Amino acid sequence: MSIRFSAYHLMAIRIRYTVSFITVKPIRKLFWKMIINSELRLLPEKREWENSWRLPNLHWWLLYKTVFKFFKWLHYEGWRPFCDWTGGWRQTFPPIARIVKWFGDSTAGYAISGGRCCHCNHEDGCQVSVSDYGDASGYSPFVRNVASWSVGTMDGTDHRFSCITVCPKCGFKSNYEDGSL
Repeated sequence: MSIRFSAYHLMAIRIRYTVSFITVKPIRKLFWKMIINSELRLLPEKREWENSWRLPNLHWWLLYKTVFKFFKWLHYEGWRPFCDWTGGWRQTFPPIARIVKWFGDSTAGYAISGGRCCHCNHEDGCQVSVSDYGDASGYSPFVRNVASWSVGTMDGTDHRFSCITVCPKCGFKSNYEDGSL
């Protein structure tokens, strides 16, 4: 019985991995392009330091001003009217509010602040949370190849570490690096 469950579980993870690759990655790329092109350029500009040109971006700027702003509103404010706010704090969080918040968090919310797996879009796959996870001995099944070092900077000593994080939901492996400064 447990062998059958694990086979179905692995099959479900593979299906989620494939569907995420087809749906999540293009949406992430689209919203990052909107943020990058949030400043209007009507004429090409030459970058002296890169020896390249920046092309006009009217279409990306229009998408940023319309689509991105709408999903940003969903992320911060759009879900709030569906909740009961008696007593000064949220009393209920109905399914419609959860769905609206999920759309905002998955699109503009991820582009603004991250906090989700970059592959399957699940909250449990956030690299910061996964890298902090561990038992009392420091072991974590979702963190591999941990390396740490110190770098002297003008602001002091930067204690850095890098690792490979594994999303607990889809199994996507990704490099992660952070420091104290």
